[in-house]
Amino acid sequence: MKQLCLVSIVLFLVCAARAQTTFTVPNPPMEQKYNVTRDLLYNNILALIAIAQSEGMTPEEIGEEIGYRTRWYEDTGFEQIVNFTLFSWACLTDTVKIMEQSSDKVVINVPHIYPQLEDQGVINGSSIKDLIAYFDAMMREIARPLGISNDITWGDEGMKIEISAIK
Repeated sequence: MKQLCLVSIVLFLVCAARAQTTFTVPNPPMEQKYNVTRDLLYNNILALIAIAQSEGMTPEEIGEEIGYRTRWYEDTGFEQIVNFTLFSWACLTDTVKIMEQSSDKVVINVPHIYPQLEDQGVINGSSIKDLIAYFDAMMREIARPLGISNDITWGDEGMKIEISAIK
């Protein structure tokens, strides 16, 4: 009986000690915050694409829908779209290159957009091909009413974005 009481007391103390865990708010460095935020963004988009596909939509269709819902002001011009594109990808990736530019056309190269996805092939049920199809359709849908052509493709050199003012 004494052993049963002793074991019960010891178990109670162990459980009580574990129940009193204190939590603290971490203070990660800015680079870690950026990396986690970027990965969360990509993973959420990949999950959105996978869910849309399970509902019978293609990555292009969900991209068009998102692009349609994120309309820009009608007076948004070519320069604003180009600057938005350059800024966005400069925030999300390590390297953005302007391959060609004129007053009505810019070609941008982003060698790597999400290295984990490029390495693994599929994350959350979606591939790099799905992600590019989504971005392409979304940006085409945003740019079209503004009189701008925006085409995004993926190849051996990474992502190519071609933005042109439609004449």
